[in-house]
Amino acid sequence: MNNETRADILSAVHQVNVKLSRADWRALAVLQDDLDSVETVLRLAWGYLQTGSFQQSGILVLTDRRVIFIHSGVIQSRQISVPLDTVTAVSVSEGLLQSTIKTTGPQSNVVVNRVNKSDAEDIARELRTILANRAHGATQAPTARDQIGNVADELERLASLRDRGILTDVEFAAQKARLLA
Repeated sequence: MNNETRADILSAVHQVNVKLSRADWRALAVLQDDLDSVETVLRLAWGYLQTGSFQQSGILVLTDRRVIFIHSGVIQSRQISVPLDTVTAVSVSEGLLQSTIKTTGPQSNVVVNRVNKSDAEDIARELRTILANRAHGATQAPTARDQIGNVADELERLASLRDRGILTDVEFAAQKARLLA
């Protein structure tokens, strides 16, 4: 990734319990280009997308708007994007060392195998919270006060990333300008 890497992506990368490969970093660069400016990456996990009898390695991404699986190989790249408003359930099946995470919905099911157990639980927990909030009518537009609080929280998180050396001053300034725009 370059100096322009978004803070939310960097933060999610630092929470993953698996070392990412060069291909995974290419996938994240593709992801960054695909994200809306107001879309936020919440969690990432590395795993294998199961499609029939075929599996493909890549990154499972949870944003505040969708679930994405992205693979960027030398020859072939692939991306599957499922809007969160079409996801009705999430489940995690645990094996001895790894888990399988499955999202269910009327239009698409996404099954990702060989996910680190902790990463799978983190994504499932976050997605269940989003689904529960949606079910309880918490999807109404945030008030101006909520938006100010969210910006302040995000600025604090970015400052913490900068202070820990994860973000440079230039990256911090760029993300701050994006938030305040």
